[in-house]
Amino acid sequence: MGGIGKTELATQYALQYQQDYPGGICWLNAKKSNLAAEILEIVQLYMQEVPQKLGERPLNLQEQVAWCWQNWQPAEKLVLVVLDDVTDGNWESCQRLLPTTNRFRVLLTTRLRNLDNVQELPLDVLPLDKALELLTLNGEKRVDAKKLCQWLGYLPLGLQLVRRYLDEDPDLSLAEMLQRLRSQRLEDEAINFSTRGLKAAFELSWQQLNPITQRVGAYLSLFAPDVISWKWVESATDLLNCTESDINEAKKQLYKRYLIERLQDKQACYKIHPLIREFLKAKLAALENTDDLRRNFAAVFIKIAQEIPDTPTVEDIKSVQDAIPHLTEVAQNLTDAVSDEDLIWVFVGLGRFYKGQGLYAIAEPWYKQCVEVVKTRLREEHPSVATSLNNLALLYYSQGRYSDAEPLYI
Repeated sequence: MGGIGKTELATQYALQYQQDYPGGICWLNAKKSNLAAEILEIVQLYMQEVPQKLGERPLNLQEQVAWCWQNWQPAEKLVLVVLDDVTDGNWESCQRLLPTTNRFRVLLTTRLRNLDNVQELPLDVLPLDKALELLTLNGEKRVDAKKLCQWLGYLPLGLQLVRRYLDEDPDLSLAEMLQRLRSQRLEDEAINFSTRGLKAAFELSWQQLNPITQRVGAYLSLFAPDVISWKWVESATDLLNCTESDINEAKKQLYKRYLIERLQDKQACYKIHPLIREFLKAKLAALENTDDLRRNFAAVFIKIAQEIPDTPTVEDIKSVQDAIPHLTEVAQNLTDAVSDEDLIWVFVGLGRFYKGQGLYAIAEPWYKQCVEVVKTRLREEHPSVATSLNNLALLYYSQGRYSDAEPLYI
């Protein structure tokens, strides 16, 4: 179930046993909108160019991904592929893209059971002694501690949230802590037992935050569940009614209460647990200036999109790759927050990112979507429609698909 620690367990396994995989560790997010693009990007950036054709026949995305696994470098050595967060909605498409040769060992994290040809390691919630250890409550009253763990469903994420809450008030008794959790009004009647305890723990942590930190936390829910560079958050100081110093103080408070996680391998970068992100989304909806925040968020990544050159270098690609999941979020969910004059840039940025790497099959849907979106919103006669048709034609021209390009140019 959510919050039990599947992703964290996979992370710790990969860290502790990386020496067993001299061919490398490939971490993939199954929930990303285009898993094939993620695989191709890794190979294109760190190994070798991915061919677009076999002789004169264009390769489709699935064939290009198969080529990546067949030509993975270093050759022949054992590789670990981690596929995080497999769901009912993406499992079938993920299967078609996974490697099949024995040198690739695939580790999935999922809430699903009984997947075909998959050996399961079911994870239960923590036993009481481990739950108490996570709460560091071995010396407390056993009865109250047991009730507290039970209310939280023995879920690691909920236990961590409560532990941080207790750290703030060492004089708070466990009985009172439990009463505070029970007093939270959770209006969603469909919420299950485990999530109820987790949401109650989140609500208590939320109430400890000052108004500025709450606004910053809610703003973070707009980001894709991926790497968040803190400089992108700092760009919203005016709309959040605070200074850069206030935002950095908010960062400390959110981190202190386990609401964000700092990435060790990237400077000033953070991530949010998917469940915490969902709770924060509800808080964002309750803010007064939600529309302004959504427009600001979109503007941050449109500016990045506008800086991607038509023929980007490897350095250009690496400099913007962390922003691409968030630009994708804008394209998929926030085009209503984008001005008419900037609308085309959402898709042009994504198209250039992939086209610049020779990943034409991934770039094409973005250029096509651009045509449809600007036509629908701006009507047929708008100059951006002409530009979007020209961009799609240029993509076809780059591949030698002249018969597809010509009618668009005309």
